[in-house]
Formats: sequence, C-alpha cells, structure tokens
Amino acid sequence: MIFDEIDFSGLPKKREEAFTAFVAGISREYNDKVQVDRRTYSDRDGNYEGSYEPERSFVTAILAFLDEYGIEADVLDISELSNDEFAGHFGRFKSKVEYLTTRFKLRQHRVESDTIGTLVSIDSDYKTEIGKLLLTIKKIVSQEVNDERKRDNIMTKIASLQSEIDRDQTTIDALFGRMVDLSAAIGKAADNLEPLMDKLERVKKLFWEAPRKVEQLPKPDRPKLITKEKEQKPASMDDEIPF
Repeated sequence: MIFDEIDFSGLPKKREEAFTAFVAGISREYNDKVQVDRRTYSDRDGNYEGSYEPERSFVTAILAFLDEYGIEADVLDISELSNDEFAGHFGRFKSKVEYLTTRFKLRQHRVESDTIGTLVSIDSDYKTEIGKLLLTIKKIVSQEVNDERKRDNIMTKIASLQSEIDRDQTTIDALFGRMVDLSAAIGKAADNLEPLMDKLERVKKLFWEAPRKVEQLPKPDRPKLITKEKEQKPASMDDEIPF
C-alpha cells in the first residue's frame, strides 16, 4: 500500500479531528504519488496507461478509516471498478471526502465557540460504567442478533456513542443523538430480547445523571498594544463612528 510509510500514531483522539488529520496526511502523500504515477505510466502523447494505483489506495485508506472509527458517511466503495468507471467516480468520491473534512472542521469550530449546543463533560466513573454496559450490549448482540446487517448497524451505533462518551467535552445534542440512534437500531433488531433491552435502559438512566455542564471561562480583558503615535493622537469623530 502506498501509504504504509505514513506515521499515524500522532492522530488526535477525537474522531472527527483524527479524520481531518488522517485525510491531510494521506492527501500530501497521494499528490506526490500521482505525479510519479502519471510520469511513469503515460505515453509520449500524454495518454495514461496505468491502473490508478494512487487513487485506489486513497479510496481504500479512507474507507478503512471510516469503518475502523465507526463513521457513517455516504461514500461508495469504488476501489474494484474498471479503469474507465473508476476514473469517472473518483472525483465524486474525493468531493465527498472534502465535504466530510469541511463539515467536521466546522462542527469542531461550533463546539469550541459554543454555538452548536450546551457543552457537557462526563466524569470518568460514569464513562467506565457506561463503557462496561456498552461492552455487555456488544456481547449480547454478537450472540443473539442473527441478521448480519442489523448486527453490524448496532455495532456501528455503539462505536459512535462510545466515541462521543470518550471525549473530554461534547454537547447534549451529540450525546443524546447517538443514544437515540443506538436505541432505534436495537429496537429494530431485538424487540423481545429482554437482557439487551435491560442493559440499554440502564445506559439511558445513566445518561440522565452523567452529563455535567461545562462552564465557559470568561474571556480575558486583554489590553491592546498600540503605537505611540496612535496613543497620542486625539480621537476624531470618524474614529467614533463604527461604519
């Protein structure tokens, strides 16, 4: 794989930030590999005769990240398409990736600026207790839910919820949104599975107790550094009109 030499050990712990850092890392490597690939597999007239190896590796790497981190995204696996079909779909695939990275960056900005919802944190004791319950739910689902598609869907929802719980800070909207998604997935797959529903209810109960509102620190009253000329210049009418 063309990205084997990249060190991903320093990826951020938060899922969305890790994704944007991951994409940035492989994109730099991808751009270099594409140039070499085109020089190597193009004829004198500039006609490409290769197999789009850099692009295929890019697709595989992105899909691997999405699956490993449990990120639900509307992207198709185009890695096995023929050259002609692949070339036509790769641009759209890359646009989807750019959309995701932009969306995650904007979301992080909104979280940090407190415009996305109420910021909360979860104490480590609650994180541990919820994590144990989610692990038990995973074991029950693995043993009792026979429909592979429904089972995989529940596992993805659990991973998404666990990722949100593991954050230092999250929002009420994100936290309870992941909980609703998991409840819906379990409800569709196991209506009458009492042990599973019991564990889910215990998780829900903890969710009413665990979140603790994060108090925002006041902005410091930071003095502005001004030049001596401005300091000595008297204020004019124009200076006082903000437009």
